[in-house]
Amino acid sequence: MVRQPDPQATHVDRKIAQARLALGFERVWAALHWPLVIFAAGAALVIGGLLPMLPGWLRATLLLAWGLAFLWSFQSFLSLRWPGRQEAMRRVEEKSDLAHRPVSARDDRLPQEVEDPVQRALWDEHRHRQLKSLGDLKAGVPRSSWRDIDPRALRLPAALALIAAILLGPGDVRSSLTDSFNFTTPAERPQFAIDAWLKPPSYTGKPPFLLTSAAMTERLQQDPEVRVPENSVLSLRITGAKAPKLSFHELFDGDASTPEIAGFKPQLKTVDGLFQADVTLTRPATIKVTDGGKDLGTWHIALIPDAAPKVEITADPTGDSSGALTAKWKVLDDYGVTGVTSEIYLADDQDEGVGFSDAGIFEFDPPKLKISLRKASPKEETGESKADVAEHPWAGFMVEMTLTARDAAGHTTESAKRTFRLPERQFTKPLARALIEQRRRLILNPEEAGGVAEMLDAILTYPKGLIDRSGTQIAIAAVRSHLRAAEDRAEIDTVISDLWQIAVNVEDGAYADAKAELDALRKELQKALKEGASPERIAELTKKLRQALDRYMESMMKEAQKRLAEGQQKQDRQQPGKMVTPQDLQKMLDMIDKLSKSGNNEAAEQMLSQLEDILRNLKPGMPQQGQGQNQESPLSQMLDKLTDLMRQQQKLMDETQRMPQQGMGEEDQPNDGQQQGQGNQPGTGSLSDRQQGLSQMLEDLMKQFDQNGMQAPRSFGQAGKNMNRAEGSLREGDREQALGEQGEAMSKLREGAKGMAQQLMQQSRGQQDSQGRNGEARGDDRDPLGRPLPSSGEDPGPLKDMLPSELAIERARQILDMLRSRAGESDLPKIERDYIDRLLKGLY
Repeated sequence: MVRQPDPQATHVDRKIAQARLALGFERVWAALHWPLVIFAAGAALVIGGLLPMLPGWLRATLLLAWGLAFLWSFQSFLSLRWPGRQEAMRRVEEKSDLAHRPVSARDDRLPQEVEDPVQRALWDEHRHRQLKSLGDLKAGVPRSSWRDIDPRALRLPAALALIAAILLGPGDVRSSLTDSFNFTTPAERPQFAIDAWLKPPSYTGKPPFLLTSAAMTERLQQDPEVRVPENSVLSLRITGAKAPKLSFHELFDGDASTPEIAGFKPQLKTVDGLFQADVTLTRPATIKVTDGGKDLGTWHIALIPDAAPKVEITADPTGDSSGALTAKWKVLDDYGVTGVTSEIYLADDQDEGVGFSDAGIFEFDPPKLKISLRKASPKEETGESKADVAEHPWAGFMVEMTLTARDAAGHTTESAKRTFRLPERQFTKPLARALIEQRRRLILNPEEAGGVAEMLDAILTYPKGLIDRSGTQIAIAAVRSHLRAAEDRAEIDTVISDLWQIAVNVEDGAYADAKAELDALRKELQKALKEGASPERIAELTKKLRQALDRYMESMMKEAQKRLAEGQQKQDRQQPGKMVTPQDLQKMLDMIDKLSKSGNNEAAEQMLSQLEDILRNLKPGMPQQGQGQNQESPLSQMLDKLTDLMRQQQKLMDETQRMPQQGMGEEDQPNDGQQQGQGNQPGTGSLSDRQQGLSQMLEDLMKQFDQNGMQAPRSFGQAGKNMNRAEGSLREGDREQALGEQGEAMSKLREGAKGMAQQLMQQSRGQQDSQGRNGEARGDDRDPLGRPLPSSGEDPGPLKDMLPSELAIERARQILDMLRSRAGESDLPKIERDYIDRLLKGLY
């Protein structure tokens, strides 16, 4: 009979096995204490990034020590043994609180010598009853003995260090482990830095500014919006970041999760850890810079739109009898106009009706009116442009003209059109007029070439009284032959050009070649002045122009004598008039030369333009001398007085600059005879008395305006108040306040002088416009510049003494260079810098 296993015995055996496992775990756990502590300490150093930061030799030492300590900690495993059954049974008895070792007795056996069945039955019954008495046995939960092994609790800081390194350590574990065991010298890791700045377009004249500066960061906290001109460039430079990213969102939408907006094309580049980005801002946006999940910067950029320029033709274009076109215009732009171009096209309405009966005139390119700006990219400019269109085939026809202005941003604006008659040259000689009439026929209809050839043939058939030079007759015959042999439009155009040259030579006579040479040199000098050529080049061209002018005037004199001998000047002699002498023109050339040497090319250009106007209106046979006044106009006399007043006021400012500092009144100043004197006459007396005298001069000048029935400029009244306040400041010894008031007074005086000069120029233009077609005066005896002519001797008119001598110009240039040099000194006192700025302000 097979005996069934006792359930109670099985339960006891299971508890004993559990007790053995618990004892074995406790022993293994105790043996792992020091290996785990040492490993945690070393791992914390590695993962936390501390170990890679140490020098190589120190890092190797620590790693070696750590490795030896880690190996030493495993010595307890050498004596480690698995617990036996008896130890497990004793654990069960202890945990179950059993007395008399009932569990351990389960393995007890009777000696082999005992063979009595009764005794064995009693022993079995005893064991059975003992097993029954064992109710709830406990193997016990494993207990850690680390407290006994590590009474100082070194395990706690090691564990905390490891947890902190895992959660807060830089980088990932693999890279930290690699860096810890890498004993080669690592490349220096750049520190994190970010620079962001905005660069407005250069044409705006606005400086770039740093978005990441401390001052800008503080300002953005108050007002987060940054306003910059359109097409500004945002530049980013970032070092020490892993994967920086640039994103664009709607303005004031800083959430990076929202979709980015289109329209931006940043130029990105990363070199040696330096991230660079440049992007042109064409629309408002919120710009974010991130590195992974880290926000490096956010800026809200609003744009100031670049307005299109404005341009208008301020008056209908006009012309003169020589065929010169004059157009007045005005341009405006917020940052500056870069250029103005003209467009001229034929008008629909002509003298003969709407349109043209033939299309020949449309074969020619439109004339061009070149418009030059006096300054580079002016924000506002009013000007007058001229062009010689006499030779153009459209001369004499109705045309329409528009101007187109453009700015640096590429915006363009077209003006309203103006309709006018394109100026044409007036010819007086019959032959010249006949040739121009046939030329016009060819322009309108090239098919009329046969009829024009017949007319030229007729002119050549009866040349007596019409053609006075054989060269002219030969030229007309050559044109006739070319016209009859013409096979295409290009040959017809050549004939049209030849007819113009013959007509001009006929009209101008012997001085035509000299005039052409003079015009060529004048244009070359004008170009040199505009392009800022060297003084040597300008002097050379001026010399050539002076020689050409002499030849031109000599040729005109010979032509006048010839016409007088032929009786062509009889009518001119009966009209009152005058002649512009060669000396007058040479004086203008001298003035142009001096202005260019002083660096004032703009004024030299204007003077050259006036010379051009005079030469265009000069005709042979003008009267040699006329009756006129040798007296300056009241306005010119007052302008001379104002010039003297401004000169004395400027001199007084210079002396005020040298007076002692504030706190020393005039009574404390030395009376050395140079600064002090008696009386209120300008140039003597104390500074305050001299200022009072200048105020009285200004008051007298304003009274003179009333006496002549004119209104004094309003700026003079303000200048007088400034002078009175300057006088009071001088008496109190307040130099800075006095200089400020004197500077304001000078500014107001310059403003009034500018207005008076403009009135004087208008008077001059009025006198010039009163001249006849041949350059003759029509009532008063003034030259083409509007200056009174002397009855005897030489008198340059109201502009007398307005041009300084060469020595004065050279001295002025030296003073200007000195002021510019002083203004650039960084350690210049503020009061002196303000004074120099006021001086320079009047020169630009």
